[in-house]
Amino acid sequence: MDSNDEKPWQVRGTSTLHRNPYFSVLQQDVLVNREQQIDFYSIWFPRPAVGIVGRRGNEMLLVRQYRFLVDEYVWAIPSGGVAEGESLEDAAAREFREETGMIAGSLRPLMGCYASYGCSNQRFEIFLATDITPAPDSFDPVEVLAVQWFTTDKILEMVKNNAIVDNLSLSPILLSLLQDGRP
Repeated sequence: MDSNDEKPWQVRGTSTLHRNPYFSVLQQDVLVNREQQIDFYSIWFPRPAVGIVGRRGNEMLLVRQYRFLVDEYVWAIPSGGVAEGESLEDAAAREFREETGMIAGSLRPLMGCYASYGCSNQRFEIFLATDITPAPDSFDPVEVLAVQWFTTDKILEMVKNNAIVDNLSLSPILLSLLQDGRP
């Protein structure tokens, strides 16, 4: 489809149902295929968020968290929001330090992805962190229960056994492993 072609979903109007410092809930009047009018509800984020894959040789750094929305304890990559006026790289460095108690000596962009583009515009910019050293302060115990290094073999086993359930973590972990030449 050419960018000049008419898009099959056209927004006719938008109402904000709720707004807070982190996101807005929108109701949109949408015309689908020029014939069906629907009310569409979505969550709109004003800025992207960041995620960080921490690598040390043949190991990856994950954080253990309790996510009350799904009532599960999870292993995930560190992630979080980008403050207004903050660069993506600065946000990644800050979130990595807050959630792991570690400092990334090197951060480079790895990939971008949408968390759930069927109902939200939330985009994550993922970074690869290397040259990692301990920070003078520990991780934030309010957000993180534990921080642990895992071998890439153990990470693959966790993925195969559905022990990493966060797609924000799965895609970057698997891409990083593919870049290593792993199956």
